[in-house]
Amino acid sequence: MASVAVVNWYLSANVLVIVAALLLAGIHTISQRLAQPFAYRHLLQLSYAISTAAVLLPFIGLFSGHERLFPHGVQMWSAATMEGSIHAVTDNQRITVSLAPAGTSMSLRLVARLASCVFVFGLFVMFARVVIDALAIARIIAGAHLFYRRGCLRMLASETIGVPFSFWMPGHYFIIVPSALILRPNDLRMAIHHEAQHHRQADTKFLYLTQLARALFYWNPASHILGRQILELQEFACDEAVVSRRPHSADAYCRCLLSVSEEATRRRRALLKSDMVSGGVGVLVRRIKTVLAGPKAHLHKPGVALTGAIAVAVLGAFSLAIAAPVKDRRISPAEAQRIAIAARQGSEFPVTMNERVLEQLNLLLGTPDGRAYLTASLTRKDRYKAIISEQLKRYGLPPEVIAVPLVESGYRNLPAVKNPHHGAGLWMFIESTARRLGLEVTQSRDERLSVQEETAAAMRLLSTLYLRFHDWNLTLLAYNTGPQRVERGMVETGSTDAWDLVRSGYENDPNYLPRVMAVILIISNPALLD
Repeated sequence: MASVAVVNWYLSANVLVIVAALLLAGIHTISQRLAQPFAYRHLLQLSYAISTAAVLLPFIGLFSGHERLFPHGVQMWSAATMEGSIHAVTDNQRITVSLAPAGTSMSLRLVARLASCVFVFGLFVMFARVVIDALAIARIIAGAHLFYRRGCLRMLASETIGVPFSFWMPGHYFIIVPSALILRPNDLRMAIHHEAQHHRQADTKFLYLTQLARALFYWNPASHILGRQILELQEFACDEAVVSRRPHSADAYCRCLLSVSEEATRRRRALLKSDMVSGGVGVLVRRIKTVLAGPKAHLHKPGVALTGAIAVAVLGAFSLAIAAPVKDRRISPAEAQRIAIAARQGSEFPVTMNERVLEQLNLLLGTPDGRAYLTASLTRKDRYKAIISEQLKRYGLPPEVIAVPLVESGYRNLPAVKNPHHGAGLWMFIESTARRLGLEVTQSRDERLSVQEETAAAMRLLSTLYLRFHDWNLTLLAYNTGPQRVERGMVETGSTDAWDLVRSGYENDPNYLPRVMAVILIISNPALLD
């Protein structure tokens, strides 16, 4: 059951990642058209908040108890149909994808295998890329020359790179520049200030989370788009900070960008770095234009905070709307025990929970036709509830007996057939039993179809059986299989436990007593069908 929660989080997060990428693109586009646009450092902060919310909000949606706004697209069932046994076929569990009115049913094991293969392949691809680039960075650091060290910060010059980059690992901050920049002091200072800004913005730390997210959502194009948006905003925010806070002219800074871009086209970039040139020529042109345009008055922090709150609220609304897209209809043993405890409260009836009852619960609640059968039966039960409840009080029988007609006939007053051993009515009496109970069964009249008469006869039979066995489980078993067979089973097994008799084969229908018990649990917990 816990695996379903993981699947629900993953599916919801994938949708929210798409929404986050659209929101960030929309905010950036609107900012460019404002008289007082967002500062790039504020856009970067918004991107961190939005992307983090996209991953975390699905957890709130899963455990909030909020009802979905839309129907569940995927139903997970314990079996394809209630006609059979869950344990008979190990590959019987199904899911139904309701992408069409009729839906498409598939084997749960097959779907799990396919989904696992696709997910693991995506993780493997991203992990391999990260490892390869991390090893490349390690080789660069090993071959570089240390020219400045202060505290946790290390500045190195490397002859194997043409692009400055910054890198963080726990306890160490690295800035690595091409050795050629040592001979160009002005460009060196700008490169160092730019890469140091990445550390100040925590870009080099957040990059690990970005790569993890892209690995988890590898097959979602929006995750790569969102990652690229964040990388670009990191570069724009660094440009903005360096030009506005440092004594560097915009022209000199742009010349530095152009010279570095020439090296970037000839050398391979590593994934784990936040380099000065990101996104290709188009992004470089926009960076240069932005720097040359000079400083502008930016939107104040309250406006930025309001925008962030609105964006997170939008993500939260989507999270609640699509919470738990996969609905698991299976009943776990722990949930079954909770159901049984709730049913026992205020009742003297011996409500039992065991593997056989759990199997029937899953066939009734965990299959499409089982839920349909229950819903229709409980609707029909309301027609006869007053009559049966009155007779139960008259004979002093427990209210749980009302479950028997649901198992016998689904609360359908079924007509007789030619076979005398086939039952009729709500209580499904065969001809011989009906006559023994005083009901008239002739060609012109069949009192088995009179709800009042057949219900009174059922009460008399159940009362007689209970006086005989003094146990409701044995009484229900005898109602289905006959008192003589129950007594023979008690003698031959030496047990007075109805469940021992069921396991030993002394029953007419091996699922009868477990199913009656399951229906009793469902009737006492009607929310199970919501």
